[in-house]
Amino acid sequence: MGTKWLLIALPLIVIGVLAQSALWVPTYASQTQGNPERLRTFLRASIADAKVLNPIISSDAAASEVMEKNIFQGLVVANENLRLTGALADHWQITEDAYVAALPERTLPDGRPATAAHVASLIEAAWRSAQLGGAEASIQAVEQVPAEIRTQTETALVDGAKGKKAPLDIELSIAVPERVKIRLSKVEAQLFQKLEAVLGAGYFRGFPFAERIKAKKPEQLRLLSEKLPALLAIGEHNPVVTFYLHDGVRWHDGVPFTAEDVKFTYEALVNPRNTSPRASSYEGIKSVEVLNALTVRVTYKRLYAPAIIDWQIGIIPKHLLDDAGLKRELAQSSLSKEARDGFSVRNSKFNRSPVGTGPFRFSEWRQDQFIRLQRNDDYWGKKAEYKELFFRVIPDFLTMELEFQAGALDRYDALPHQAARYRKDPAYHVLDRRRGYYSYIAYNTRKPLFQDVRVRRALGMALDVDAIIKYVLSGEGKRSTGPFYSNTPFYDPAVKPLPYDPAGALALLAEVGWKKNARGMLEKDGKPLQFTLVTNNGNPQRKAVITIAQEAWRKLGIDCRIQTFEWTVFLEDVVHSLNFDAVVLAWVGGDINPDKYTLWHSSQAGPSQLNFSGYKNPQVDGLLERIREEYDFDAQVALTHEAHRLIAADQPFTFLYEPTEPVALDKRIVQVERKPDGSESYRKLEPTPSGDIDFYLPRWRKLASEPVYAP
Repeated sequence: MGTKWLLIALPLIVIGVLAQSALWVPTYASQTQGNPERLRTFLRASIADAKVLNPIISSDAAASEVMEKNIFQGLVVANENLRLTGALADHWQITEDAYVAALPERTLPDGRPATAAHVASLIEAAWRSAQLGGAEASIQAVEQVPAEIRTQTETALVDGAKGKKAPLDIELSIAVPERVKIRLSKVEAQLFQKLEAVLGAGYFRGFPFAERIKAKKPEQLRLLSEKLPALLAIGEHNPVVTFYLHDGVRWHDGVPFTAEDVKFTYEALVNPRNTSPRASSYEGIKSVEVLNALTVRVTYKRLYAPAIIDWQIGIIPKHLLDDAGLKRELAQSSLSKEARDGFSVRNSKFNRSPVGTGPFRFSEWRQDQFIRLQRNDDYWGKKAEYKELFFRVIPDFLTMELEFQAGALDRYDALPHQAARYRKDPAYHVLDRRRGYYSYIAYNTRKPLFQDVRVRRALGMALDVDAIIKYVLSGEGKRSTGPFYSNTPFYDPAVKPLPYDPAGALALLAEVGWKKNARGMLEKDGKPLQFTLVTNNGNPQRKAVITIAQEAWRKLGIDCRIQTFEWTVFLEDVVHSLNFDAVVLAWVGGDINPDKYTLWHSSQAGPSQLNFSGYKNPQVDGLLERIREEYDFDAQVALTHEAHRLIAADQPFTFLYEPTEPVALDKRIVQVERKPDGSESYRKLEPTPSGDIDFYLPRWRKLASEPVYAP
């Protein structure tokens, strides 16, 4: 009897404590009485803590919210209209160096051998006589380049301990033949096609240089067989981006920011010891050269249209994280020999105590409680209005909302069913965030069960996604059909979502051999159709999705178990380790970038990489590679639409929905506009035309009372 009453009483006690705490937390107005600094502090919350605060190795949304635009900055940034503009770089210039290899063993259309001298003379004659289909307008010089021996190191992934892939550095010697260099004032993506009119239609075909590439350990060369044609091509595009950096920028510890930091960030990104999930976006870089303290030149190995977009990544400080910096850190540690041997940027204490160049500097991190940032009063740009930012960790939305209403949070990312209530409440602004965002169920296609597209398609057809949007999102969302965001031109609106068709789903499963047994459960060769669907704790929408999916699949005769994990465990031990059957997650951000190579290319399917579903389709691989090389916007859009259609047909994900994201803020928060005479005026908060809520955050400030806005 005592146990029974205890079980009844405990929930009532918890509810009472929560209610009391909500009533006893001081109101917003009373918090500011005698404490004007509260007006200079902005508090927000998320359900999960960040994992690491280092832009080159982090891949979780919680960390991005803390880092981006606050602690770290990139060379460029997307402005309020999603146009790229300078950040740490004041401006930049894009040119190209193109190379054509001499092939004396071949005969040119005029009957003469393709020596470097003759190839150069033909190209120069066509340039001077304007016979290169318009490309001649970009040519600045044509010159011969002597043969050379190039040494370089390439990395291959080989089988390592416990079945995991490990990086292997392979030293190469490449005998580069005589070539003709063409200097261009801009990138000419079709240059070699136009040069065929001069050198012959088949000049750039084939790979005649296999014998010119040697490995220091010959047996290792086979590991690079697919890479060899790219290492030495007949025609080589080398786009060049020269960044001119802002003067007077300092790291938060006072050390000047220079071009050396840009070069080091690139080296850290591509260093296999750091296992950066973004490394593939920088693999196409041939060299990063420091021309002087404020000028850095980035040369690419091949055409790569998203080059400037990628330099939005936060730059990290060389003086703290280069080999000398890591050695200093190791000298103060008591790590084991094994840990010391594997020590890299990924293991540095910097990741929990970062130093950047942004408008806020890191101050404090209490695990699973909060991260605190303070205004950088030495910031090189316009200083922020807020003195402090707090990113609190509150693992459930009920408590989060209570804290918001009590004034202990200044921002609340309202759940869909709460949006209407906050829109009617005169105490709050409600802004609709319109960013790229779609939720999905990802299937681990390495598992035999999910390797047949009919199984994946059947699982999607069993789900009534429209009902999920209606009841889980309170109608605040719309269907998603593929890997691009619907607020961009790269999304193909002609692709239709999977129909809700349980009978059709059963028919597809029957085609694969799954039949119902006497208990009504699907089985094949005596084995049940059974798997586990997982997601992270603290997200009620995802929890609802896994519960609805479990029930929908049970009705088909599928034994689906469900499980949730704490966020950091979920990310590290489940997703990054590829230790799952199916997961519910979402992709957020990347609005202006059509490049989805890191998410969908088959080469990006290893541990800690972003194609964690293991999706492989050679056609899609080819399209993703072409998207990276296509500089014409309309052609780029056509390629993304084709990729969208193929991925939607393959269904490695069940694409679910794009949610509406209402954000509630206290109406006392305003956007400050400072006038040349030092006076200030106020504007109501508003998202950017592209739907970004946080873009103007450095201009925000709380007032003691809601202002009267000028007409």
